[in-house]
Amino acid sequence: MKATPKPTALVTGGGRGIGAATSRELAARGYRVTVNYFSDRQSADQVVKDIEADGGEAFALQGDVRDPAQAVELLRRTAVEGRLDVLVCNAAPHFTPTPVQTLAWDDFHAKLTGEMASVYTLTQQALAIMGAQGQGRIVYVSSAVAEGPSAPGMTAHGTAKAALNTFARFVAHEAGPLGINVNVVAPGFVRTEGSAGMSQEFQRRLAEHTPLGRVAEPEDVARAIAMLVGEEAGFVTGSILTVDGGFGVTRMQA
Repeated sequence: MKATPKPTALVTGGGRGIGAATSRELAARGYRVTVNYFSDRQSADQVVKDIEADGGEAFALQGDVRDPAQAVELLRRTAVEGRLDVLVCNAAPHFTPTPVQTLAWDDFHAKLTGEMASVYTLTQQALAIMGAQGQGRIVYVSSAVAEGPSAPGMTAHGTAKAALNTFARFVAHEAGPLGINVNVVAPGFVRTEGSAGMSQEFQRRLAEHTPLGRVAEPEDVARAIAMLVGEEAGFVTGSILTVDGGFGVTRMQA
């Protein structure tokens, strides 16, 4: 009898930060994980080694998710025997916090279009594969900043993530009849390589104004993503799950 293949998952930007933690978490839950990376192969390879050391299955795959042809290839190589169970869209273009008064239109435009390009073709392709098999899970990694300013200079980032949230709701509406759940995870501040430049004083103030008393680690977000792709969230779609320890309740300007 032919063995049933492992469920498959593609995590974009899977080699660092939230993506790396999500890759490890999904692998620990039995998924065969494609760890996508753009330029940092060393980090992606280390994530794969960590997963394999724990008895999981993963492989690193380079690709720019903003490029349609590369996005198609990522899914083709992930979908073993035409099967794709989970797509986590975590990769997004970098940005430099800049006040609106000095934010160049080209930079604003690049952030918005890059954000949507990072998910658009992947979404279309995933809907086709998952729809054919009658089930699947898509999770977009957004940001709590989409709900409003948390710090100066976040206009481009917040607007791009707000667009992503709206896009996800429309996708959820179309994907539901296909048996596909579509949700968003919206972290607040997370202690990652990308946020390493934030001062300890800034992080201390955030923790003080967070009901749960600390800032988030990548694993906090990864577990929320894993919950949304699991059976426990089988009747959850079109939702935005904020992962910020309750910080948004305070509306504190850090």
